[in-house]
Formats: sequence, C-alpha cells, structure tokens
Amino acid sequence: MKVFSATYTDIIKFNRKPNEDFFLISKNLKERPIFVLADGVTQSRFEDGSYSYPAGAKAAAEIFCYIAMEYLEKNLKPSQEKKTIENGFDLANKKIWELNKNEGMIEKLDYVVLDYFDTVAVAGFLAKNTLFYGYVGDCGLAIFDKNNQLRFQTKDLVEPAVKRAKLIYKNWDELAQNERTKIFHRDFRNNPSGEGYGSFSGEPGVKKYYKIDSLILDSGDLVIFYSDGFVDYLKFPEFIKILRREDKKALDEFTFKMAKENEQKFGTDRTLISILIF
Repeated sequence: MKVFSATYTDIIKFNRKPNEDFFLISKNLKERPIFVLADGVTQSRFEDGSYSYPAGAKAAAEIFCYIAMEYLEKNLKPSQEKKTIENGFDLANKKIWELNKNEGMIEKLDYVVLDYFDTVAVAGFLAKNTLFYGYVGDCGLAIFDKNNQLRFQTKDLVEPAVKRAKLIYKNWDELAQNERTKIFHRDFRNNPSGEGYGSFSGEPGVKKYYKIDSLILDSGDLVIFYSDGFVDYLKFPEFIKILRREDKKALDEFTFKMAKENEQKFGTDRTLISILIF
C-alpha cells in the first residue's frame, strides 16, 4: 500500500481560526496500518459570530486522535477488531469529557456562546485484505475501485438530524441562528434515543451513534478517510487521479482553485488520508 495525506485550513469563517482538523497515521505501517482523523466542531463563539478562544474544538480533535491511536496500537487482537474500535472511541470520549470539565465548560454551558468542546471522527485499520473502520458524525470513508468508480461511501450522520429538526420545528428557518444552534446542540447532539446525531463531547449518548463495520478490499482500491470539507471534492475524477499520483503540488493547486470558486463549499477545513491498495 501507499499512503498520502493532506490538510488545509478554513479560509473564510474566521480571521484567527485555527485548523480544527487533525489526523494521525501509525508509524509502523507494516505491522499496524492504523489511520485516525478528527474534525473539531466549532461551538464556542461570541454572539457576533467571531471565533472565541481557547480553541477547544482543535484540542478535542487532537485528544481523540492521540487517544484512539494509542489504544488501537496497543490493543488490536484478531477476532476483536470491532470491539477494539468501540473501546478506543469510549476512551477518547472520556478524555474529551475531562477536557470539558477542566475548562469549566460543564458549569458554563449555554449551548451557544459556551458549548462543549467536541469532535466528529473516523478511524480504521487494515488486517490483511480487510478494512475495519468506525466513525461518528460527518467525517467519512470512501473507496474507489481500480477504475476510479466509487464503490463505497459512508453516510453523513449529521444531516438526518438537521432534517428531523426541521420536521419538529416547522418554523426552523425563521428561528434566529442562536436559537437553532441552542436547540440542535441541546436536544439533538448525543441524544440517548438515537434520534439525533453523535459527536465526541464526553457525553455518554455518543455511543448510540457509533458506526463500526468492515470491508474486503481489492487490489487497486483507493481508500480515502476524510473530514466533511472534502466531501464535495469526491465527485471530481481529477481529484481522485491526483490522490492516486500522490501529487501534493497538483492537490494544492486544485483545492485552492476550487476554494476560490466557491469558498463555502470547497474552502472550509479539509483533511484526508488516502491509501492505495496493491
């Protein structure tokens, strides 16, 4: 296999906003080909929309990646792969709860200006010709076959909650942004009913939103772990060809061109790890 990765910072939302995506690739790819990617969720911001510090979303993404990677590296065992991913997710979520507790977010919580530091994420590893993976939220995984045809992609697990909110609140689009934010974070994030969406905030309800599975890979497959900023890029054949070539210069040029054409769609934080299977 050949591994390629790239990350780009949001160019439009905030002047001082850090890149809230983070990823790790295991150092020993021959024995432990493990990949972890997280997208910190920007929650805390001032009422005027400007970015507020500390940058807890970035911290949550980093904590998730380091904890999940360390756990997977130490605990992978044959026939227990999916359970190991689940346990790694549990531990990372626990550590993010400690972050929120230490920062006083639990006591200050108002779901708008002050909200949990949290992250969505995807993780996976290869065991011979099998890819085991797990994800929460709108980070995802896509696989293109040797002919660059999409043969698998995970589903966005946040968008259905948005649609559900609009069904429940008939005047959703007329509500003020802060009111929509408060409702969505308070009532839908990690709702233990399973009728909301998941994010690693430390809340136990996130377990309802773990999606863990496995896939058999074929020679020539291109596996892509991505944050949601790259979702709309997957439909471009040129983009897939660039990843196969591992051409960082071409990728820089392509993503900057797309971001310039449509900042909102192509210019947000975006991170990927691609693995070409031989």
